[in-house]
Amino acid sequence: MKENKGFNVSNMVEIKQLFADRKVMQMLSSKNISRESLEEMYYKRKNTLQQIATEFDTCIFSVARLMDQYGLKRRNSSEATYNRFNKEECFDIKGNLNSKEKLLKETALTLYWCEGTGDRRGDKKNTTLAFTNKDANMLRIWLKFLFEICGLRRDKVRIRIYLHNNQDGIRLKKYWSEILDIPPFQFENISYTDKISTKEDYNGTVKIKVHNLKLYLIVKNWIGDLKKQLLEECQSG
Repeated sequence: MKENKGFNVSNMVEIKQLFADRKVMQMLSSKNISRESLEEMYYKRKNTLQQIATEFDTCIFSVARLMDQYGLKRRNSSEATYNRFNKEECFDIKGNLNSKEKLLKETALTLYWCEGTGDRRGDKKNTTLAFTNKDANMLRIWLKFLFEICGLRRDKVRIRIYLHNNQDGIRLKKYWSEILDIPPFQFENISYTDKISTKEDYNGTVKIKVHNLKLYLIVKNWIGDLKKQLLEECQSG
């Protein structure tokens, strides 16, 4: 018997896959699930595949296959976890910055490069954007950057004050609340050190915190771009 070298098991799998894809596309197109609808629900509304499937009375497999057909990238496990706990984004990055806004952004990023940290509450997924300083002007610049450039909701900021044992916590909490224009209920418990303050003009050290991994990564990426730009300018000079 003559062997048919032009056909094998892998060919059969490909044919079955092709028919399956066509069947899914025909079924879902009959339900009017367009690319635009998927983009709206998945990316803008942050719906899950299950929610989309329920909306169109179909199964998750069919929605996932359709997204692949449209070339729409699906969220990885960490992104899915983030969206599950952050249904509504708490910040909205501003685009098309004017010269003053660009200066504010560059100044704030430089400050964070020197003074900022990423606190971790147990694991990498809980990284916190944190900026610590005792200079009121630096702290105000950082907050202005968060609110005006990052579009951060004001209620998402948390403040922690670090004082010496002999300092008046109630008075200084009120002081920093007025200086930073942040309501007292957004302040965490004051942390006291064993040291004694001998400077009359020392009002403690303040940490500004934002518990948002996505914003933390965006800021870190901006700083990386700023470093690269500065290094290139130094080398070219």
